[in-house]
Amino acid sequence: MKAFAERLRKASIGLKLSLTFVFVIALCSLPMSLLTINYLSNKLKQHVMNTIEESVQSQKDELIELILMENYWRAFNKIEALSQIPGVKEVVLVDANNRVIASSKPEEKVVGRYFSSSTDYLKIPIESYSYTIGYLYYQIKREYIEGIVSPLRFITLAFTFFFTLVGVLLGVFVSLRINERLRQVREMIEEFKRGGMPTKKDFWERDELTELADFVHKSLSDLKGIFSNLEFARNFYESLFNTLQEIVLILDEAGTIYFCNKAVENYGFSVESLLGRKVGVLLGGPRERREVRESIRQKGTYTGVVKLRNKKGEESYALAVLVPWVDAFIFTLKDITELKRSEELVKRMEVFSLLGEMSAYLAHELKNAILPLKLLSEVSEWNEDDIKVVRASIERVDKIVSSFLQFARPVEEKKREFSSWQLVEDVLKIYEPAIKKKDIDLVLDVMDFKLYTNKTALEIILSNLLKNAIEAVDEKGRIEVSLRKDGEKTILMVKDNGHGIPKKHIKKVFDPFFSTKRDSTGLGLSTVARYVQMLEGKLSVFSEEGKGSTFLVEVKA
Repeated sequence: MKAFAERLRKASIGLKLSLTFVFVIALCSLPMSLLTINYLSNKLKQHVMNTIEESVQSQKDELIELILMENYWRAFNKIEALSQIPGVKEVVLVDANNRVIASSKPEEKVVGRYFSSSTDYLKIPIESYSYTIGYLYYQIKREYIEGIVSPLRFITLAFTFFFTLVGVLLGVFVSLRINERLRQVREMIEEFKRGGMPTKKDFWERDELTELADFVHKSLSDLKGIFSNLEFARNFYESLFNTLQEIVLILDEAGTIYFCNKAVENYGFSVESLLGRKVGVLLGGPRERREVRESIRQKGTYTGVVKLRNKKGEESYALAVLVPWVDAFIFTLKDITELKRSEELVKRMEVFSLLGEMSAYLAHELKNAILPLKLLSEVSEWNEDDIKVVRASIERVDKIVSSFLQFARPVEEKKREFSSWQLVEDVLKIYEPAIKKKDIDLVLDVMDFKLYTNKTALEIILSNLLKNAIEAVDEKGRIEVSLRKDGEKTILMVKDNGHGIPKKHIKKVFDPFFSTKRDSTGLGLSTVARYVQMLEGKLSVFSEEGKGSTFLVEVKA
């Protein structure tokens, strides 16, 4: 259906007009023809019914006598005569008990046998002194009615086809005339594009297309004067901009260059080669292209250091400034390559340090995700729940890798709706083997409610807090997990009765890489803090050495 609608949308005016004429003719003529034919069929049927009923009424006394006396031969002759009425197919005379007395088809309806009528038969009761003593059944011959109606149906279809053909031809004629006038209007525009001023077109018709042609001619005349003024202004400002050492570009709303000064020649580009191209052709990094493109889309300003690349692919650095101007943008680029090279030497050392931290973070998160797989590897046989845990762990690894790739370019997952129990159960499936191994008493206090937020972020928060609690308690320890709704806030609490956190370390537990455990990277709780901050939430910790710790997370969800 969509494909048909798309073809119809792209169809020519002639085809649309022809289809419209055909549709109107068919809509008007076919239903009327069908109604007329149907009416005539009903009138013919009624005529046959009236004729046989009148015959029965005129011979009523004789039929009564035949039924009462059971004179089968005379009854057969009478019924045979009635069956000769035009349009009558078969006639059967029966008594009050539906036993056949006479039939126009005695070989099928045997005298004396019970007659079982169908819906094809019509019946006329034969009464004597207000008592029904018999019935006369008859069938109407459809071939008789069809023979009269068929010629009329053929004539109707012929007329419909004729007028449809006329409609198609009329549509084609009107279409050709419209196309011819539109072609002349297009010629006016093409001549204007070539730099000339077209002459006004005069058409015989005085309709909307003639008004369109007059409007186009007047508009082109006005544009001619406007373009002359613009050409003068363009030459003036172009001379002014070409004296500047900075690159000056004017972009349209799509980021396409439609003016640049001669400073681009310092980068191996000619002015003509850049006109009509996207501004990204000058920018060397995908980040810069994305940020500039986003600023243009939002009709905002942009200031930053960007990479420039010349025609040979060599890169340099420039201070970029983008400002909106009417329906366009002014984009300036000032070369700061020498200053940037000095900064790069310092930043290179910072990058190596950052790479080390990121690698440690990735290793820490992958270790958490693979832990269930490691524990399940010690189980001899896996059940369906174990397989689900494996799948969940693999999915978690995938999410961690994705998060790592987005570290320098964080992208928040879209909010979605999910249940509180779904969140808790998804995380518990991962750590269930570790909980069973240490025989931990896990107490759940989870309200059943719906959340609408970043589910992955909450999973990472709960997962890291639960892992931290499992590592903190001894065998047969106790962990409490609470998830409840308080107005617009969702409150998550993870409490354990482990060794607790020394008072001097409380303020450092959320610092990256801080840990009192030998094998820990110290990124678990810092990851929790980062995701709580991303959700614009609040994170608190309460701990007493030797008695355990309580972590409280409050977010809007």
